[in-house]
Amino acid sequence: MIYLLSVLALTWNPVIWRVHYKQRSFISFQVIRLLLGLAIIFCISYFGLVDHTLQAFISYGLYILGFFLLLDILYAQTKKARITPIIGAVFIIAGLFFSFIYPITITNDKYEFVKAKVKTVSKIDASIDEKHIPVVPEKYARYRSEKLIGELKHSSYYDLGDSTIQKMDGHLYWVTPIEYTGFFKWIKGEKVPGYIKMSAEDERAEAQLIKTKMTYVPSAFFGKNVKRHVRSLHKDKILLDVSFEPDDQDHPYYVIPYGEYKKFRNIVDVQGIYLVDPATGKTKEYTLANLPDFIDHAIPTSVAEDWNEWYGKYVHGFWNSHFSQEDVMVPTQWKGVDEVNGVFNQDLQLHWFTDFTRPKSGSGSMVSYSILNARTGKFTFYTEGNGLLNGKSAMNVAEKTFRANKYDAGTPILYSIYGQFTWVVPLMDSNHVLREMMLINAKDEKVYSAEDSKRALFDNYKYAIATKLGNDVATPTDQALLKSLKGTVTHVYKAETAQSTTVKFMVDGSEKIFVVQSTDFPYSIFLEKGSVVEFKYIDTNETIASINGEFKILK
Repeated sequence: MIYLLSVLALTWNPVIWRVHYKQRSFISFQVIRLLLGLAIIFCISYFGLVDHTLQAFISYGLYILGFFLLLDILYAQTKKARITPIIGAVFIIAGLFFSFIYPITITNDKYEFVKAKVKTVSKIDASIDEKHIPVVPEKYARYRSEKLIGELKHSSYYDLGDSTIQKMDGHLYWVTPIEYTGFFKWIKGEKVPGYIKMSAEDERAEAQLIKTKMTYVPSAFFGKNVKRHVRSLHKDKILLDVSFEPDDQDHPYYVIPYGEYKKFRNIVDVQGIYLVDPATGKTKEYTLANLPDFIDHAIPTSVAEDWNEWYGKYVHGFWNSHFSQEDVMVPTQWKGVDEVNGVFNQDLQLHWFTDFTRPKSGSGSMVSYSILNARTGKFTFYTEGNGLLNGKSAMNVAEKTFRANKYDAGTPILYSIYGQFTWVVPLMDSNHVLREMMLINAKDEKVYSAEDSKRALFDNYKYAIATKLGNDVATPTDQALLKSLKGTVTHVYKAETAQSTTVKFMVDGSEKIFVVQSTDFPYSIFLEKGSVVEFKYIDTNETIASINGEFKILK
């Protein structure tokens, strides 16, 4: 039905038809225009997968109709024929207005649209369980996954698709679908043999090939392309980015979010998803309110990036965002990767995270950060990040720490770990092999731990918080780490330096060696064997524990 619109490519002006309809060249030109119109509609509909809506017709049609109307300038010598190319020029100017001028006039609408979704919070989130903090970077997961491609029959037919991090059966995995490498490989090859998953939590885990035949995939052609398949079933919906999500039983699905446009295709609002079984093509529709439990990626990263940019940039409109820049914040931009990164909360719900900096080139400080629930679209903006190290600065710290090794830092992610804002930064060599992992305190970059195993990484970070942040009343806010002890001193050792005295002692009934600095607690220099003390300390798996927050000599 949509191809009937190709008749609009013909000359509209009846005067031109009346004068020239007997000329073979005129009729031939009309046939060419009709065929060209058919070709344009085919490309936009079949390859562009554009929705069949009035807004889409106007958005694309203004340019296309304007172009064909301008062609009538060839008959400008005919009386009353000049009106047609003038109308064509008006259509093209209108298209330019809607493409370049109109978006500037609705920046306040973009901001208000996002603001209505935003909840502003100042209080720090509770600490995240370190078992579920992903330390395996995407590049390393893909490096390990590439090896499994070589084990496939006709391995040259296949390549890795886009990797996504997601929850599966209570654990976090990098999941990568296998895709065709091109049209002829799709013709010659069999069905896609499956997908690869690798733990995002355990750096020593092996990648696994999950064998399952898939027909409807993004790299297939014609009706087997998964997005084209959904478009054939739902022609009037706005289809967004495709993501790959297996369920907890390893059964694969493709997720295609859908929504509606506001303000003439400038604001997209996600309403739900289409869930496609790649083996059969069976498609089910779900709204955001009733998604299956295993779905993580209902809000695409492209939408999350737009919402973050609008909220930070257009707080006082378009002109302020470019000139005075009052209250403007800019999401951190990463070269070659998405501006938002996936983080999981205590309930293992995926959120899109980004930190905001000042609109100043080279700024190393964060002013705030946001997380957007990738299932529900719930948008939370945190104001407590002001003055903390931003993501790019954390990468700098990590790479300079291992400058001699020439490691490259992966994309950092901010978590609340042991009550402290902490950047989790993976470090890889030139072959994308994971070499080290770092936890860098966002308040003080000198407080960090770097290890090649996850357990040692977190144990050492506990100790670094206790020993290097000094007498910081905010260290740590996670009460599970902060313990109190009262007892009699059994051993004392004091070491003096030019700046302070370090006092080490043991208490009856404990095998730990406690450390206190005279700069933090001046009376500690009078500590003797037999003294009764009461104090708080950070409990780690180490033998040595540092006094934190409180130290008293009772007698």
